[in-house]
Amino acid sequence: MTWIGYGGLKAGMLPHWERTCVGRLDFELRDLAFFARDSLRIDEDQLKNGVLSVEFEWPLASGEGCELRAVFPDSYPFVRPQVALRGKPETFPRRHCSPTDGNLCLLGRDTGLWSIKWTLAKLLEKQLANALDGTGVEDQQGEPMEVWWNVIAPEFPGYSEGSYMLIDSEWDLRGALGGTIKASCSLLRIGENIQFRGVVDEVRAHDKTVLASRTFPLPPHLRTKKTIRTFPWTRVERFAPPPADGWQGKKVKDQIAFKMHAFTGDSPAFSMSVTVQSTELSHKKSGDTWLFPLLYGPAKSFRTAKPGKKATGPSVLIIPTYRAGATDIGYRVQSVGLLKDKVIAIFGLGAIGAPVAIELARNGCSHLIVIDHDIIEPGNSIRWPLGATAWGMRKTTAVKQHLESEYPGVEVEAIHHHVGIATAADGNGGDHSVLPPIFAKADIVIDATASSGISRLLVDHCKSAGKPMISLFGTLSLKGGVVAAYHPKSGCPTCREFAYAKGLIEKAPGSGETSGLNQPPGCAELTFDGASFDLHELSSEAVRLTVDILSQPEDFKESLVHTLTLHDGVRRVPPSWRVDRLPPMKECGCNQ
Repeated sequence: MTWIGYGGLKAGMLPHWERTCVGRLDFELRDLAFFARDSLRIDEDQLKNGVLSVEFEWPLASGEGCELRAVFPDSYPFVRPQVALRGKPETFPRRHCSPTDGNLCLLGRDTGLWSIKWTLAKLLEKQLANALDGTGVEDQQGEPMEVWWNVIAPEFPGYSEGSYMLIDSEWDLRGALGGTIKASCSLLRIGENIQFRGVVDEVRAHDKTVLASRTFPLPPHLRTKKTIRTFPWTRVERFAPPPADGWQGKKVKDQIAFKMHAFTGDSPAFSMSVTVQSTELSHKKSGDTWLFPLLYGPAKSFRTAKPGKKATGPSVLIIPTYRAGATDIGYRVQSVGLLKDKVIAIFGLGAIGAPVAIELARNGCSHLIVIDHDIIEPGNSIRWPLGATAWGMRKTTAVKQHLESEYPGVEVEAIHHHVGIATAADGNGGDHSVLPPIFAKADIVIDATASSGISRLLVDHCKSAGKPMISLFGTLSLKGGVVAAYHPKSGCPTCREFAYAKGLIEKAPGSGETSGLNQPPGCAELTFDGASFDLHELSSEAVRLTVDILSQPEDFKESLVHTLTLHDGVRRVPPSWRVDRLPPMKECGCNQ
């Protein structure tokens, strides 16, 4: 690396952005040199590659100098330069500064806070003192220590994507200074790299008191293949900062106290010595964060070298820390927290029903009952949410496997059953034995069969059980669709048809059109010509209605018809919804 002064720039040595902002480089460096004086140095090797990287000493109000390094992105001046402290990491401020590389948070994350008219010197004039002192206006967010370590973890040689240790933000270690953790974990060699996955099951203090226990479910791969290990943990004032001269494994090991006890098995031997410290979890709210350094290698690398032999020692990785407790999973969308205690039944797992199931599982529904009789074929994939891995499977089986694998907190009850068929070849029995237990358990029923006869059957069961039902379907031309919420004491699907006939509710665009129907080769039925990106409008609205009804049941006093418009009769239009009330119609008599 060759450093040169401002006056040492050679002709043609320009950053990429100078070619589109001619004159900006000279303007930038003159402004910076006014403050940095003779301390300004430019990385010549970087500049030859079109990147401006500078080091300099910035004068502070105290009279002291602050050693800084700045790098200008290729897209400068549309985005801000990156500024980092130079020096010993242990001297870095606790906030607004990355402990791994000294990078300073001079502005909030909103890119609009940077002005294209500013120079680096202007930015430092306005914001450096605030960043160093923790003063000035700042984003209302915390700076969790684990974020910095998680970012740096993939830089370690031997690290494999998908590595992690899972913890729960709700754990309260009550200020304990150390003890042991019990973890479910797996360690795999993938080529030359190591993938480590683990979950902290239990945390104990030195006196064996249990401080915390895992209540969230294990990820699927750790349910089937895992080992149980016990590791020591210690509370520290601050995690050992990274070595100033880089991330060599030996230097990291020297700074982190390990108990060199190897766990052996089919995989490489490994050991872990966990540290815990207090950190910001959100703005001005503290909690514990964890550092999981992993030592791994042949068993002999953990042994003391024989006289005259050089000790090789194990290799080191930092395993990213992720939070997987119930509150952690639901924190980003707290409005759907009620779903974890609900049982939701979905009839029909086609192109509108399967996405409903996926969204409900994603948002924390703890128990889904899915009912369908169909098999997934390659042609379904253009509208169905799962692709080639599900071909030839029952829809109910594929949905169950996918949801329970991707969202461990959900239990899916898969019922392969053809509603309305006189004989049940699948062995479940007829509707008389299959349906009543479903309606007894479900808090709400979702009808995605797109069959008017089945809708009437299901809503009749819901009325008898006193349960709400949501029914959704698209018109055959998919110019529109309907998502109807049926109250057990209000209008039903038959009432809706009477309301259409009397002009009380306008039908969805494309109702009654059949010109778009076609029969794919090898398929026994006609199908409509519509895309998943239009059908998703219906699925999403059904999920929204489900959450609204379950969260505020007192507000759901009558049936409602939500009508979707995707076409105005001439051309496609942006999706729009109309909501109509659906009281019981006297011509129907469903509530008599």
